[in-house]
Amino acid sequence: MPVSDINVAIELRRRRRRRRNQIIAGIVAAVVVLILVAIWVVRSSSVFSVDTVEVHGTHLGTVSQVEQAAKVQKGQPLARVNTDEVVARVTSMDIVHQAEVYRKWPHTLVIDVTELKVSYQVKTPGGYLWIDPTGAIFNRTAKPTPKVVWATTSSGNRALLRDVATVADSFPVELRRQVDHVEAKSRDAIVVVLSGKRTVVWGSADQSELKGKVTAAMLNVKATRFDVSSPEHPTSR
Repeated sequence: MPVSDINVAIELRRRRRRRRNQIIAGIVAAVVVLILVAIWVVRSSSVFSVDTVEVHGTHLGTVSQVEQAAKVQKGQPLARVNTDEVVARVTSMDIVHQAEVYRKWPHTLVIDVTELKVSYQVKTPGGYLWIDPTGAIFNRTAKPTPKVVWATTSSGNRALLRDVATVADSFPVELRRQVDHVEAKSRDAIVVVLSGKRTVVWGSADQSELKGKVTAAMLNVKATRFDVSSPEHPTSR
């Protein structure tokens, strides 16, 4: 093959290689531009902005209260919402045990709330105190909370508050429906007041689960006073 032909072939290969490299470089550049544009759209533009805040899991509190605590600015890019900060603000609420915050594209921020468990509420001259299963006070309201048992007792006696929580948490559904309130003068003198001016002498919080079952089984008995302080030997009159 003449030298001139060899040189032509080499030059053609060089041109093809150069063209291929240019095409590859162009594709890479285009991909980079697309990625940068996508990042800008997601993080900085209003295309994926926060339009809606969904709150789930509220029972004691309200959706509005959680939204106010979360302080999520609508209209900001969804990707730029600091979910850790939102979690911290929501869990600072007295009634919230934990919270999970996540994005639901393209326009929604979701807040899943797990509230503290309120066993009952103590009636005081200044309002109602919410008590958890350990006897801790974690919230105060001016009015009673519906569907939550209320009690009269000493709010300064943590052990007594815990015992009343044990009693309130032991009520079977059929008994809870008929409970008006609980009176606890001391740890051994707990009385459950039912509808229809009926009373249940509960005694201490010991064996509360059994006492609850025994009381529920006696609800059809025509009596105004039940005594389950010794649940193996209940009485009524």
